[in-house]
Amino acid sequence: MRKCAAVLVMMLLPAIAVYSQSLADLANKERERRQAISNDKVITPDEVAKFSTGPSKSEPDAEPEEPASKEESGVTAVEPVDFQGRTESYWRKTMADARKKVEDLEREANVITLRISDLQNKFYSEDNGFAREGIQRELQKSYYEQDKNKEELAKAKEALRDLQNEARKSGALPGWIE
Repeated sequence: MRKCAAVLVMMLLPAIAVYSQSLADLANKERERRQAISNDKVITPDEVAKFSTGPSKSEPDAEPEEPASKEESGVTAVEPVDFQGRTESYWRKTMADARKKVEDLEREANVITLRISDLQNKFYSEDNGFAREGIQRELQKSYYEQDKNKEELAKAKEALRDLQNEARKSGALPGWIE
């Protein structure tokens, strides 16, 4: 029994060595690819093939693909797209705009809340009835703005959720919408 185990270990050692060597090769390719990307240069299809781990396009069985022109597709050949043909940059920009709108409305809600608090303090510290009436008008305007802001914020949050769902349904990668 021990002989069988020893023979089995001896047979598997070369396979493990070859596997680890291929992992090292893949790590080197990935490092080169990341360096190429970090230099903010556009990766050409030749460079993509260089870093590819799949079958190369130079094999006789592989048919050369016709690159879509920029006018037809509206995207560059190196930027990934979803099922609808929308690019990563489209989704990132759209999501950033939607998030910024929500943040702006939340900030505005905080400002309105602080303004209401300040007006309430002024109202109760004022002895003059006429001045109180003016402060009361400003309070009513602020309450109206607060209600309007709440509605807009709810709509913006719903639009953001809908946009996230649309992105997921259209095949946008999770990193594009985070």
